[in-house]
Order: sequence, then structure tokens, then C-alpha cells
Amino acid sequence: MRRDGLLRAIAWLAFASVCLAPFVAGAVYRSVWIPLAQFWLLLGGLTAVIRWRGAAEGGPDYAGVAVSRALLPIHALFAVQLTPMPAALLRLLSAGSHAAHFLPDPGDGRFRPLSVSPLATIEAWLYVAGLQGLFLALLGFPIKQRRTVLHALIAVILLLAGEGLWQSRSSHPHHLYGRIQIAVPSGFETAVFGPYLNRNHFATPMAIGAGLAAGLGASLVLENGGAVRLLHLPGAMARAILLVGASLFLTVTAAASGSRSGALAALAALGVVALRTFGKWPLVTTLIAGTAIVTLTGSATFERFMRLDVVQSRWAPWLDMTTLLRFFPIFGSGIGTFAAAYWPYQRNATFEFWQHAHNDYLQWLVEAGVLGLVALGLVVRRLRRDLKCLESARECCLAVAGAFAVQAFLDFPAHVPASAGMLVCVLALSTARRD
Repeated sequence: MRRDGLLRAIAWLAFASVCLAPFVAGAVYRSVWIPLAQFWLLLGGLTAVIRWRGAAEGGPDYAGVAVSRALLPIHALFAVQLTPMPAALLRLLSAGSHAAHFLPDPGDGRFRPLSVSPLATIEAWLYVAGLQGLFLALLGFPIKQRRTVLHALIAVILLLAGEGLWQSRSSHPHHLYGRIQIAVPSGFETAVFGPYLNRNHFATPMAIGAGLAAGLGASLVLENGGAVRLLHLPGAMARAILLVGASLFLTVTAAASGSRSGALAALAALGVVALRTFGKWPLVTTLIAGTAIVTLTGSATFERFMRLDVVQSRWAPWLDMTTLLRFFPIFGSGIGTFAAAYWPYQRNATFEFWQHAHNDYLQWLVEAGVLGLVALGLVVRRLRRDLKCLESARECCLAVAGAFAVQAFLDFPAHVPASAGMLVCVLALSTARRD
């Protein structure tokens, strides 16, 4: 009992940090996310030690072991990218890495790693390890309590949505909380929304919340034998209505933020739930209704869609970024090094600095190379083999994963610590080890 109490206390600490992170600019500042990642890593380490000393066998406890084993190829890739190599070998393995370290100034000619920015890769390794630790820590919640915790997460996201909408109507809508003026890159002064530096970052938890609420509502429908039978259960019916209402509210809030990728992600989450719960035709109806709501509310997203230039805003930069694949084909430029790697090769816009690719899939290919694709494939294969979604949370797990995957195609939610932490939270609370 004492061991279980310690694990629950650690899980609540981890959950509290996930809930607070969005309110600190999404934890994007290094002064915030580095201590946060260290905190998550510490909690995960404590959880692993307590479980090991308790010699627990079976049950969902071992989901953490399965995830840790599955992630070994990613950790091995980090180690390979940070291993110092002689200049001749580096030139053979990666022309881009050799050029970054030895051209135009060869320096002392000593050993250098494949990563073009070792410090950035070390920080990325800490980030990934921190998220792994967060997953382990959150497994301290008993399975029977996890749905309640997911409802608490929805409440936090609703609070975040309320703050964002209130701030947008304040006298200083582009100051954090309507009061704190912050420094942002030129041209992005009006991108601030809610306690986030960018509307797209704010929209990610809205999309996650929309999928989470819709998924939990759908689970209620399925558990009670369908929508018709649910009408005869007032308590369950009331909970389902509240969850669906919360999902629609968060979808509209994502659209109100002006984030096109966020609105699409929220609609995708609703579509996943409708398809799995009711079939193809309700899916079409849900997407049409969602699009109509976004349009009729006169949201900023609809206005920005009307001014969208896909070629200039995304396609042309992405094509330019593929140049890096010629110089870092196998091992990548180093995870976390996209900005440093792309800057010398950029031809899309003079003097325009791209911190991220605005496409997490393309950025992973550039930073991790073909070896990274292989490692990621091994991770996904192992996770599918060893983990399963809990029946009570299957719909919300798939909806949230779908929303995140859609937005990752147009932005970089995996690189926003608060958003990544929220995704890990949902996955940890809705999965268990296969029997």
C-alpha cells in the first residue's frame, strides 16, 4: 500500500506539471523546459526504482518497461550522432556533418560528431528522456482512476481556452494574460494568443481537448449500448452531452485563435471519433457540420484560410529543405539541429531564419536521416506489439493521436513541451501492457 501511495503521489506531481506547463508560454523557453524535462526524468526514475524494489509482476505496471525497451533504438541513434569520429570517417559517413565541422576552417582537425550542433542534440536527448520519464511517472495512477484524471485534463484545457478567449478581448490581446508584454520576432507580434507565443501552439491543446472530450463521450455511448439506449440513462446522457459540448467549444476556440492547422486537427479528431463510433456517413456529417460551425462563427481561422498561399507559406520552403537530404542522407544532421543545419543551405528567402521545418515528419527525416526512419519504425512496431488501448479510453486515445498527427504535418507540436507533455499524458493514461 505504501508503494502504491508513493506511485500515486509521483503521478499527481507529474500530472500537475503537465497542467501548469501550458500557462507558462507552453514551456517553450529554455529556462522553463530544461528544468521541466529534468523534473519529468527525475519522477520517471523514482517510479522505476520504486517499481523495481517492489518487484511488481504483471499488470499495467510493465507498460513502462515496454515503452522503455521500445525507445532503445531512438536512444541508440542519439548516441551514434554524438559519438566523436575522425575527419576522414566523418566525411565518408556524412558530407554535411564534415562540412559543418571542418569547412571553411578545418580547425584542429580532431574528432567531431555527426551532429552539426552537439549541444542541441544533447538538449533534444534530454527532452525525449524527459517525456519518457513523464510517461513512466503517470503510470502510477490506478487504471480505475485514469478516466477521472482524463476528465480533469479536459477541465484544465477548458480553463486554458477561457483564458485565451478572454485575453483576445482584452485591451492588450497580444500581451500574455493581457498584461505581460513579451519580445517576439519581427512580423509575429500579432501571433500571440492566450498564454502562448503563437496561435498554432495554443491551438494544439484545443485540438487535443476536442479529441479527448469527444472520445470520452463516444466511449459512454458505446459502453451503454448505443445512443438510443443512452436516452434512458439520464446520468450517462448528461455526461455525454457535457463532453460533446466541451468538444465543440474547444473546436471553435481552436478556430477562433486563427490557427489553420489547429482547426484542421480538431476537425480531424472529431472525424476519427465519428468514424469509429457511428460509421462513414456520420463522419461526413460531422466534418460538414464542423466546417460550417467554423465558417458561420466568423472565426479568424476562416479569414486566414481565405488568404492562404500554400505554395509560398509551406510548399516552397519544404522543397528547399529537402536539399539537406543530399548532405545528411543516412545519419541526419543530428536530432534538434534543424535550425543550425538548414541556415547555410537556405535559398527560399534571404535572411529568413527557420527554427523548425513546420512539418515534424520532414524535420525528423532531416535530423535523423534514413537511420531515424528505421529507428522510428522499430519503435512503432514494438509499441503496437506490446501495448494496447484501454477499452474505456480507446476512442479518445486514437482521436488525440489523430489530431496531433494532422497538426504535425503543418506545424511542429512535438517541439512544444507543453503540447508534447499533454499528448504523452493522454497516451500514458489510456494504454496498458498487452496480456
